[in-house]
Amino acid sequence: MSEIANTGRARQRPAGKVVFAQVEPTTRCNFICGFCSGRQMDQTDFAAEDFQRLLDSFPDLEHIELQGEGEPLLHKGFFDMARQARERGIHLSMITNGSLLSEERVAAILDVGIEAIYVSIESPEEAAFQDIRGGLLSKVKAGIARLIAARKARGMMRPTVGFAITVLKDTIDSLPEIADLYRELAMDGGATVQALNRMESYTGVYDEAMAERLLAREDNIRMQQLIRGTPKIGAMLAETRNTRHFYIEMGRTFPAEHGCPWVKGALYVDRHGGIASCCMVKDTAKYGLGKIGLTPIEAVLDKRREIDEALQAGNPPEQCQGCGYYRSPERRAAMRLNRLAAEKARA
Repeated sequence: MSEIANTGRARQRPAGKVVFAQVEPTTRCNFICGFCSGRQMDQTDFAAEDFQRLLDSFPDLEHIELQGEGEPLLHKGFFDMARQARERGIHLSMITNGSLLSEERVAAILDVGIEAIYVSIESPEEAAFQDIRGGLLSKVKAGIARLIAARKARGMMRPTVGFAITVLKDTIDSLPEIADLYRELAMDGGATVQALNRMESYTGVYDEAMAERLLAREDNIRMQQLIRGTPKIGAMLAETRNTRHFYIEMGRTFPAEHGCPWVKGALYVDRHGGIASCCMVKDTAKYGLGKIGLTPIEAVLDKRREIDEALQAGNPPEQCQGCGYYRSPERRAAMRLNRLAAEKARA
């Protein structure tokens, strides 16, 4: 996930150790988003024994994101995994489609101590939302309201609740209304904003109609101008500083010149226990680093280190090409010049 909004002071850790891990609980989902690669994958769940192996294999873990290419709350053992992590003092966050935030699940979320939740959205309009996601926005809104009300009733500050916004060509102008909905629901976790993904691992599942909704360069420019020129959007994005969500914390902790924090201190584990360098690698058989419980940890870290070095050298491996995180050496040089010019102007 490549975030436009990523605020907050960087917190450094020594590169090499696995401090962050994202675990894919399931590829099953009750929505049918046309841009989701999970709908084309085998519909399976993460094994409980693999979660225990993950915790045992990486004792330095500080934060786990329980989310992958499906709706995590559909996994029957979701809260068992959450409890195991919390018993070890590991921070938890998640992204959900928001449709399964029943009274019972909300209570379990608060009981187990999940610290940050993002709810996926593209449009604040009921008809457009259903066209894109195949679900009811009204149900999602009710779930968010239920979660925030229950949290308030307990006098709790966590989990923070925000939006994970994916922008399609025809939803750019919905961003101000999404900011209105954010305020209407009294959300407080900020938002991440990303364009519909252009990496081959994603575009391979787009049909012709979805491919036409990819943002062109001029669309991205217009989106950025809209964000910068609309205070309520900026205010929503700025509230990411209040959240301890996985992606925000990982970016703060492992800022990298080449743009990718994953290869500095994180891993992705899919529902089969396959280990990847990040959440955008969908084919762990081809591009994976190994498998939980089978591959020696040092071998996993060696492969991740090779990717880090390739990115730093300006030679992104095949699975990294097209990623929004990555900065080429030319882009890094331009960024350094811009920083120097800004510092000179302030002097």
